[in-house]
Amino acid sequence: MSAYYATPGGAPSAVTEQEQLAPVLVAFAGPARQSRVTVLFRLLLVIPHAIVLYALGIAAEVVAIIGWFAALFTGRLPAFAADYLTGYLRWLTRVHGYVTLLTDAYPPFTLEDADYPIRVAVRPGRLNRLAVLFRLFLLIPAVIVQAVVIYGAYTVALFVTWLIVLISGRMPGALYQGMAAVLRYQTRISGFTFMLTSTYPWGLYGDAAPAGTTEFQAGSGAEPEDGPQPEDGPQPEGGPQPEGGPQAAAQDQVVYGAQPQGGPQPEGGPEPTTEDQVVYGTPPEGEQRPGSGDQPWFGPQPGSGQLPAYGAYAQPEYEVPTADRYAAPAAGMAAWLLVLSAAAKRLVTGFIALGVLLIVGMVFILALTTSNVVTAAEASHQLRTAVVPAANAINNYPANAQACGSSLSCFTSLDRNVAATLNTFAAQVRGMAMPSDQASAQATTLADSITHVASIFSSLGAATSVTQYIHIENTSGLQQAVLQMNQDYINLGNTLSNS
Repeated sequence: MSAYYATPGGAPSAVTEQEQLAPVLVAFAGPARQSRVTVLFRLLLVIPHAIVLYALGIAAEVVAIIGWFAALFTGRLPAFAADYLTGYLRWLTRVHGYVTLLTDAYPPFTLEDADYPIRVAVRPGRLNRLAVLFRLFLLIPAVIVQAVVIYGAYTVALFVTWLIVLISGRMPGALYQGMAAVLRYQTRISGFTFMLTSTYPWGLYGDAAPAGTTEFQAGSGAEPEDGPQPEDGPQPEGGPQPEGGPQAAAQDQVVYGAQPQGGPQPEGGPEPTTEDQVVYGTPPEGEQRPGSGDQPWFGPQPGSGQLPAYGAYAQPEYEVPTADRYAAPAAGMAAWLLVLSAAAKRLVTGFIALGVLLIVGMVFILALTTSNVVTAAEASHQLRTAVVPAANAINNYPANAQACGSSLSCFTSLDRNVAATLNTFAAQVRGMAMPSDQASAQATTLADSITHVASIFSSLGAATSVTQYIHIENTSGLQQAVLQMNQDYINLGNTLSNS
């Protein structure tokens, strides 16, 4: 299993610095008709892949750690690590593309490079040892951007996308491009994490259109910005047109590929069907048009098995072709570029804005839900602090009552003060956050006991005669109520100490 697309030709020349300028490439076949049944049950259909990828991911972590140590000392990722991690990245990207409705083709169960509507290419090369050492720290900015855009694209936006595709059976071109850009950025971050490239993840807003083209969305399957036109509708200005050939039908997905000025144009051929996805471009060097020249050459794209080569030559040295051999013809590299329309770029910006709002909202909700959650030690400290005034009021009551002598007003005033102190303590206990349901239940019991004792003292403080006061004192069960309050306090304290 090779990590690369093998480039035909002779032996490569010596490694150059250009090998460090090789990003992870992802090609997309473009929006196509999808089965509404598979769209409806997409998450269920992907479960087998999720199980396999979970196991493969564990192995990928182990291989990545081994590769990290090897790259730290040798400056290169070992061949076995590059092969496995690239296969895992291919599989992961295909599944993500299937889940996010970028294709209706069921992903193959293979680490190999498959002829699939979403293709991944890497070219491992020389690595900077210092960048390898601090790889995780270097990833922090990219991971933050990834988290924001994924929260925006793969939550509310993905649900809306699912509804659109479920109803219409096809994803709109601009939405397809936006989702493809997010997936490619996600794949590039994974490739950089796995040390499959030295190029820092970029391209969230797509690639720049090649010089001399006005509309270029090759590889993305993107429609012109105003959508596909009817048979006599307008075509992009200055874009290559098939000479003498029929116009694409209203539902065709036509991708206008890059073409050198003066280069050959596709000559009249059979009319594409309504489901075709046609790339008009120039064949790579040495490749003849199919047929006898009466058919246009349909440029390479995922799913056609004709994607251009992008990769190293021999393993395990990872030798890289020189710049002239690395640079593919315009029509060849077109399949690997992702040029976003203005609408798609606005969607990506919308994903970012939505992601920021969702993250801020999630943090706010999390803060609200956890603001009352404390540790057992914190709750115990709060309880011990709050009980001091109430304990002093109860413990000092006999001495203060004795000091009142036979003055009823002194007794009732003392009772009212004790009741107020206990009511304050009960309110504090009810407002305390507890670390467990058991502690919360016991805190409620303690607060009820405190309130009951406070009500007895309030009744004593409201007495208007000595006879009434003595009657309340004898029938209220004050002593038992105080003992129960003390026991409830001990129970809560023990629970907090054992938590």
